[in-house]
Amino acid sequence: MNTTTNIRIWNALHNEDPSSTLIQSVLQENSLASTEQCLCNRTDVASSDYARVSPVIRSATLNRSQEDAVLGCIKTRNCSHETSAKLIWGPPGTGKTKTVATLLFSLLKLKCRTVVCAPTNTAIVEVASRLLSLFKETSSSEHPTYGLGNVVLSGNRDRMGIKNNQPLLDVFLDERVVKLGHLFPPSFSGWKHRLESLINFLENTETKYERHVHELKEAERMKEETEKKKKKQEVERMKEETEKKTKQEVERMKEETEEVERMKEETEKKTTKQEVERMKEETEKKKKQEAVHIPTFGEFVREKFNASSEELKTDMVDLYTHLPKSYISSEQVKYMIAAQQAFNRVRDFLQENSSKSDFNKGSFKFDYFNRLISADCLQALRLLPARFEIPYLLESKNIGAFCLQSAHIIFCTASGAAEMSAERTGSVDLLVVDEAAQLKECESVAALQLSGLRHAILIGDELQLPAMVQSEICEKAKFGRSLYERLVLLGHNKHLLNVQYRMHPSISRFPNKEFYGGRITDAEVVQESIYQKRFLQGNMFGSFSFINVGRGKEEFGDGHSPKNMVEVAVIAEIISNLSKVSSERRMKVNVGVISPYKGQVRAIQERVSSLPSGQLLTLNVRSVDGFQGGEEDIIIISTVRSNGNGKVGFLSNRQRANVALTRARHCLWVVGNETTLALSDSIWGKLISEARSRGCFFEAADEKNLRDAMNDALLEDVSSSFGTLSIGRNMGRGGW
Repeated sequence: MNTTTNIRIWNALHNEDPSSTLIQSVLQENSLASTEQCLCNRTDVASSDYARVSPVIRSATLNRSQEDAVLGCIKTRNCSHETSAKLIWGPPGTGKTKTVATLLFSLLKLKCRTVVCAPTNTAIVEVASRLLSLFKETSSSEHPTYGLGNVVLSGNRDRMGIKNNQPLLDVFLDERVVKLGHLFPPSFSGWKHRLESLINFLENTETKYERHVHELKEAERMKEETEKKKKKQEVERMKEETEKKTKQEVERMKEETEEVERMKEETEKKTTKQEVERMKEETEKKKKQEAVHIPTFGEFVREKFNASSEELKTDMVDLYTHLPKSYISSEQVKYMIAAQQAFNRVRDFLQENSSKSDFNKGSFKFDYFNRLISADCLQALRLLPARFEIPYLLESKNIGAFCLQSAHIIFCTASGAAEMSAERTGSVDLLVVDEAAQLKECESVAALQLSGLRHAILIGDELQLPAMVQSEICEKAKFGRSLYERLVLLGHNKHLLNVQYRMHPSISRFPNKEFYGGRITDAEVVQESIYQKRFLQGNMFGSFSFINVGRGKEEFGDGHSPKNMVEVAVIAEIISNLSKVSSERRMKVNVGVISPYKGQVRAIQERVSSLPSGQLLTLNVRSVDGFQGGEEDIIIISTVRSNGNGKVGFLSNRQRANVALTRARHCLWVVGNETTLALSDSIWGKLISEARSRGCFFEAADEKNLRDAMNDALLEDVSSSFGTLSIGRNMGRGGW
């Protein structure tokens, strides 16, 4: 969290604006938001609203719980006599992001002014990208970006990692300000000028060509005169220099014979004459090289038309991409598409005919070209609007405020919501917070103070990782607790997304029972036999297994983050085998390795970096925090801890365990020390019992390759210890 974010939180917490009715109801210590008591919550979605959003919901193929979540939010949005906060509970793999994207697309259709927040730049870019994908799936192929002018992504380009990501640039605020500034500048240029210039050119191609030829010839004449003058001056200069040299030479050689003098004079004359001739030849040669090329009529028209039409085509795409739909009608967009198609026909004709000798005045091709221009291209161009009914904000260079006030969906981080003032953004109908369980309650205050806001939708899962808090004092004070979690603790209802689409049932069974009370159903797609995949031979490498590495040893480095080199060796061997199999079978495999400890993550990364890299195997080695929201075909968990007293530190954190255990699609292999984990009185002991009861518990030493890898790691550890001991003894004997 940087200084800017802290200042924004401070200002938001000290804002006593009495108009913030939602925040007054939500932040009271013992008060529930009023959704449960509101009569609007018991009625159906208005028929007019349902008619507009039902095609969106059908095309998204939502399950019943997802559809109910979307429709419930739309009902909440229509309530005008109460303020409310609605919670959507999205456990791992239940399609939370898809549900959010469908909700936002529905709100866009309903023209509901909505601000969408998330804790981080990465999270807000992800949900914005999903909405854009859904938007373009249902858009016309001819103008897939028409309507994006009602969607804005506000933030820092570098921190959001946008760079040259075109889909995101289509809605990115800073990019939109530049585009609209180019289209509607205060000076005599921009869209209107470029449109009128092309029309004028096509109406007067012959006159324009004649003027162009005249200008070229005039430029050539003036250039020749300048060259002649320069040549004359050069000759005069050389004569003067020659005479001066000759005079000096005569003075010096007064005592020489007349014959020598005569020969010298002839030589000087000859030299001067040769030099003049050489200069003349070079000038003629240069003149030929630099002679101005006068294009044919066809060449001239093709060059000018291609440049101008391409610029105008870019303008048209920018217009229907970045102007809100209220300022550019679908009919105007159709005219723009027709104009672009006319451009293509003229361009194709010129490409084929402009350089041919029979393309001149009076010829059939020339007459056809004129008909093509007047009956096709010019007619299409004259239907285009030269001006748009844009407000004063756009003309006065306050383009950013125009974009925000005209948008229906505004994406920003929770911190960025502090910049969405009433003057800049206008009144807001609805707030949607994604990953709400990862957003500190104090960070959500600025978003809850948006002008006109009455309803908030919080989407998250408090059983996964919360916001990161570094200070132990802050941790004890519940500084990292989210508004989402506090409302849950107060007994606020949560709408559960209850079908998971990620994990094979063998993987989802334990976390579903342990964290979600068995309320999550496996989707049909993950129950199909084809979803059960075998990547390596042996029962140890089935869909779910616990692999016991009892001979490991936990080591604490300088950073006090433990590592277990025996587990590292076992995991490196498994990855090496996966790489070989993927190469032999020509099969793409995505593998993730998760460990709660940074020391172990670094050790695994260093070890696997020396393995042969297969092009078909993709490997991600990260901490639990780095994997939240991610998923892979295979997940290998390294639990690291290996001691006789069951001490496992923050490995016992249930939220971290939940995230780690729910990232795999097809295979989940947990590597750890059975004795340590069983004694820890944590969720990992329950996992081992579950694995034993299901016949999914295996000894790493029973598999030859893994046993050899463990032995090598133990020998390396012994050798290292022996080396350290020898050094100590040598130093005791007076060694270095």
